[in-house]
Amino acid sequence: MYNEETIIALSTPAGRGAIAIIRISGPNTLQIIQTIIRKPSDLSNKINSEFILQNTRKLLRAIIYHNNEVIDDGMFVFFGSPNSYTGEDMAEIYIHGNPLIAKKIINIVSSYGLARPSLPGEFTRRAFLNEKMDLTRAESIHRIITAKSEYELNAVKKIYFGDLYKLINRIRSELILLKAQIEAEVDFSDQDIDYSEKDQIKQKVNQIISMIQDVLKKSAVATRISQGIQIALVGKTNAGKSSLLNKILGWDRSIVSDIEGTTRDYISEEIELARTLVRIVDTAGLRETKDQIEKEGIRRSKEAMEKSQIILHIIDGSIKEYPFLPEIDEFVHSKDSYKKIIHIINKKDCLHKDAWNEEKLKRYANHEVIVKYISCKTGEGIEDLKQTIESFIKNQFQIQDPFLLEERHHYHFNKIIESLKRVNQLFDENAPEEIIAIEIQDALNHISELTGEITTEDILGRIFSMFCIGK
Repeated sequence: MYNEETIIALSTPAGRGAIAIIRISGPNTLQIIQTIIRKPSDLSNKINSEFILQNTRKLLRAIIYHNNEVIDDGMFVFFGSPNSYTGEDMAEIYIHGNPLIAKKIINIVSSYGLARPSLPGEFTRRAFLNEKMDLTRAESIHRIITAKSEYELNAVKKIYFGDLYKLINRIRSELILLKAQIEAEVDFSDQDIDYSEKDQIKQKVNQIISMIQDVLKKSAVATRISQGIQIALVGKTNAGKSSLLNKILGWDRSIVSDIEGTTRDYISEEIELARTLVRIVDTAGLRETKDQIEKEGIRRSKEAMEKSQIILHIIDGSIKEYPFLPEIDEFVHSKDSYKKIIHIINKKDCLHKDAWNEEKLKRYANHEVIVKYISCKTGEGIEDLKQTIESFIKNQFQIQDPFLLEERHHYHFNKIIESLKRVNQLFDENAPEEIIAIEIQDALNHISELTGEITTEDILGRIFSMFCIGK
């Protein structure tokens, strides 16, 4: 077991709500339940420990009682060791979601000296130390709680449900077999490993390296997506950028006005599209101006375009074809940037016969273009545009089976690759098998550090300090 201390904490977010959950873990859990909870039918007597143990893992009525005062009327569940989240005796008490009630109960328990307030992540830390989960799964819990999009959540759930652990174990098994094969040659053969055997081992080593590199690539993509995809709304003044932002969001975020230059600085909001966190930036309208504040807004607009993965170029379709400013021209004709532009011809309800259209844009850009027609006034084309953006995100940025690795995972996987590359190099140099076996063992040590079989107090402190209290 982890230690002899019992911990207690509010496990639900601070503030008022329908219910709150107090979590307790440690050897005094059963005593705490007996001390503060009474049966509804008999407040004069403590709840019987035998009754609690007979009803382990069942939801039971709880009258929280102290100094002849009913503190609250709720429910509780007792989980006996080792069949609990932490692997220790554990309980959860469900009370009304007033923070005053939760604080009072925790203070009562602390005043008896039966438990101390938990540290951030201490319940999950105990679960790891009591071998209820490996370190990769324990780490993923924090990400599950903080995930900002469904895509990120699914990437983390793959780790929580053991996909990463299975991959690591597969790599471990392959390395153990390789090490055993090499050590067998050292122990039972008077001759060096022949060329064909070396070639087979090197092929296996390269397969393991490729397997790890594939995971690292998937993680790099998933990490970029989890940080959010930025979409910049750009175009000349009064083209309808702010109106489009409001339509996509479904509420009025930007001020809409017929006065040119209303948006002088960019405005950003986050939304989920294609199960992905998207940050939409409404930039200042592009036009020639002497106003220094507006010039700064236009400079920031260009900066936002450069940082964005998607650019929505809003074109005013109610007026005659007009020249694009240099800021737009640069992106329209750039062979590196034009593919991230979706041209949107707004004001479809009142199109000018000589306005920009798809054919003109194709001739002007001299390449294939994506063009959508919308009307922010009537709402026509908005849903089709959103579907186009979602398809763009899925096709350009998302991958199947994403892994969302932590920095610690990247470090150890890269160290394993370094060791395995040295194995191949040592084979090419005809190094002694004993030296090669040491390199494979070094890779195995990093495998153990990934899963937490080898770890330090400092590493655990850094990992679990990011968790919330009560988890």
